[in-house]
Amino acid sequence: MIRSILISPIKRYFVTKRMFAEAKKIAKTKGKRLMMIGDPCSGNYFQFMSRMFPNSEHGDVTVDLYGCEDCHRMDINDMGAWGSFDDGSFVVMETGTLGFSKDLGAVLSEIRRVSGGDFLSAGGNRGLIWEFFLYKTYSEDLNFSMDPFDSRRDEYYTGRILGRKGSVREKF
Repeated sequence: MIRSILISPIKRYFVTKRMFAEAKKIAKTKGKRLMMIGDPCSGNYFQFMSRMFPNSEHGDVTVDLYGCEDCHRMDINDMGAWGSFDDGSFVVMETGTLGFSKDLGAVLSEIRRVSGGDFLSAGGNRGLIWEFFLYKTYSEDLNFSMDPFDSRRDEYYTGRILGRKGSVREKF
């Protein structure tokens, strides 16, 4: 229980912070724009923590359906909306929002297209209590808790189907 409530969110905080710094560096090195998927202002189970101890910033474009006024409000499941972003023009950093995917493969396909393969994900929260029950207190629409992913070394984007309904593995 401690893992679900405290350890997993704290670990995820530091993973997000490290991966955001990497994504920002890659974007600068490659001369690409940075796309954040997930609002850094409020996209956290303990939202007050996001304001007090930010682990990332907005990208050049930040995508979040319920994001702040600085966000591009877009449903990641709306395949037509992805068309507004050019091929290979972004380094994409994701902070757990892909857990709301209805068709993970289709969303990853669009991320692959707009990123040209430059994709990092901090993943989602873990722990038996989170995966079985607590996720429902965050959102009934949350489907997955994904593992951290770095396209420079990982080939498969993996995670758990929430409700302890199995695992997911998608080739990136």
